[in-house]
Amino acid sequence: MSSEINVTYRVARPLPAAQEAAWRSLIVEMAAEVPEPEDVEVVITDEFDKVVAEYLATEVDLAFDPTLATQYRAARSDGARAAARTSPQPGGKVVVAASIDLFVLGLQSARHCLLHEAQHVRLHQHGDVAHAVHRRVPFALPEDEFTWEFLWRAESAIDEFRCERTVHERGWTDPGNVNGPLDLNGVLDTFRAVRAEYRRTDDQMRAYEGAFASLDRLATVLGYGAAALVAGVTPPATWAHVPAMGRVLDVLEGLPGTHVVLPREDVLATATEMAKRLRRIFQELGFDCYFIGDNGDRWFAVN
Repeated sequence: MSSEINVTYRVARPLPAAQEAAWRSLIVEMAAEVPEPEDVEVVITDEFDKVVAEYLATEVDLAFDPTLATQYRAARSDGARAAARTSPQPGGKVVVAASIDLFVLGLQSARHCLLHEAQHVRLHQHGDVAHAVHRRVPFALPEDEFTWEFLWRAESAIDEFRCERTVHERGWTDPGNVNGPLDLNGVLDTFRAVRAEYRRTDDQMRAYEGAFASLDRLATVLGYGAAALVAGVTPPATWAHVPAMGRVLDVLEGLPGTHVVLPREDVLATATEMAKRLRRIFQELGFDCYFIGDNGDRWFAVN
């Protein structure tokens, strides 16, 4: 079996020799981090959104209708922008789409990011990824506590925490990639913007989409921030007066990095508790989503 990751370049013009050499070096490091590198492909591209959308359409355990894959955008609600994404595909293949913009902030930042993505690959190949774990373990949604929207985001936060914890514990940290309270404040601003727009337009669907896009980002920032706290990269005092971190830290801090394979039932139990905490934060920010009636209908509210 090969010990190398497959690499595909989807770029309009060849990369500079120095950058291509840097990619090769980092991908060798990635290969050492994944159990089955021969089943991994890294797609280096200058059309990141388009490439991610293509793989999203065939991704295993999508959280949404595959026809919506073309709507993927790397830009996040707070202005942050994704530069890499791991996508599990049928047949055990895992694709990591990586933008050539990954090197804009330098080699250390690119290394941090790609080795983080390697941990996502590890979780998929070990079979204890939190994403969609509720589909792999018998589960009944506690409808009086949260809706599916919160569980998906809780699962994502768990995976981000475990991958980022590993990055820090292995000494790969790029300080520029460490999320702190200022990053969270930027996300909180987006919730305020969603509420303000709703007051102007009364467009409930647009508010729903905006609020949950912001919750996506909030879950990621809290997962990243908690990982840096637990790994000792960020001093505890940094987050001491941030209520949202206080809500989730005790749920996440007991989770190990990606080197430990967790029972799926344990991952699901943690995701269930995390979903409750995320809903509570959502409510504190003036939003809610809950079931009404007996038909599984949901209601989104802006308070």
